[in-house]
Amino acid sequence: MNAEYTDVINLDGEEIRGSHKAVQLPFKRLSARALVVRRGDGAILGTLHRAGGRYALPGGAPEDGESTLGAVLRELEEEQIQLIDPDSSYEGDLVVDYFEGYGELSVWHLFLVEDARIRESEENVETRWIAQEEDAWYPSIHEKLLMAISRHMPGLNTSSVTVGPSNTR
Repeated sequence: MNAEYTDVINLDGEEIRGSHKAVQLPFKRLSARALVVRRGDGAILGTLHRAGGRYALPGGAPEDGESTLGAVLRELEEEQIQLIDPDSSYEGDLVVDYFEGYGELSVWHLFLVEDARIRESEENVETRWIAQEEDAWYPSIHEKLLMAISRHMPGLNTSSVTVGPSNTR
């Protein structure tokens, strides 16, 4: 995947534009995902894209010029997921994950919500709340999810869940 950008330096409040650059990134795809956690019990919202598969976080690829947050919000709408009473204090919290199997860099935006209204979607086989102790996720994601919740949402109880190789498949 290629990325293009223009250097910008801020010197004493003055923006100085530099040269335009293009770089080859060490991944093939960028995805934007929503790590949605239910306030009452700490369950995590997961989507199943094909029968017999494993769960992933809702989201997808940003479109040209779209921010990762914009992509997450668009994807939630496309996947027929409406967040109920989201806590805005997590809007800036991100987790970045690299999945070598797909060569994918994922940006996870965190949402703490009261609940979610989930309607039938053509994009997903199923969307449901997954208890933290249940490992229904794609390989090596479960442990990363628990660590992200523990780090960014320390008030939620993850202490009853063992984080380690015994929880991954």
